[in-house]
Amino acid sequence: MADYVPSKDADFSEWVKLLLLYVQAHLTAFNISSEALQPVLALQIAFDAAYAKTLDPNKGSVDVAEKNRTRQDLTRVLRAFIKGFLLYNPLVSSNDRDKMKIPTHATTHSPVPKPSTFPEYSLDSSVPNRLALHFWDSATKRRGKPRGVHGAEIRWEIKEEPPIKAEDLFNSDFATKTPCIFDFTGDKRGKTVYFCARWENPTGSKGPWGTIANAIIP
Repeated sequence: MADYVPSKDADFSEWVKLLLLYVQAHLTAFNISSEALQPVLALQIAFDAAYAKTLDPNKGSVDVAEKNRTRQDLTRVLRAFIKGFLLYNPLVSSNDRDKMKIPTHATTHSPVPKPSTFPEYSLDSSVPNRLALHFWDSATKRRGKPRGVHGAEIRWEIKEEPPIKAEDLFNSDFATKTPCIFDFTGDKRGKTVYFCARWENPTGSKGPWGTIANAIIP
């Protein structure tokens, strides 16, 4: 299947705006909390500001690099949001997905079993402003994902108080290989970030959440 994310910046910017407007208008219908959408909206604002600077004839290489970085961040978080809240959400119809210009998956039953185990992980803080989450299966203890699993959904958030459950973490990423890298800006150094993960098979069926871990941003 061809990538649904537009390659040209102008098309990408327009697609993101229309998609997010559609989601915002259907939050209740899709049973999505407004908090879950906030990280995507924040990155959209950052990308649009950076992209606007590159449209100036006097733009510099720094402006282009910032646009590329913010687009990469927005794309990563938006893909995770789409995968976690829209692609397999039974409240989102095929017509809804067509209007948002995201893939529509077949609804036939898949023989791939739902994951029964969960990811365990360690957090490497050896690089400033970066955390590397290395994961392995709770049953096999082998590094990486188990057989029949597409990847790990990772929820995370910088919080002052420990979360009670994974659903209290509103940022979402998806990793198909270990480690999963998280880069932070310098103003986040010294803050505590919490993580929780679960396996997902190729058809979107999810396993149980693992334990919640935390680390200090180096």
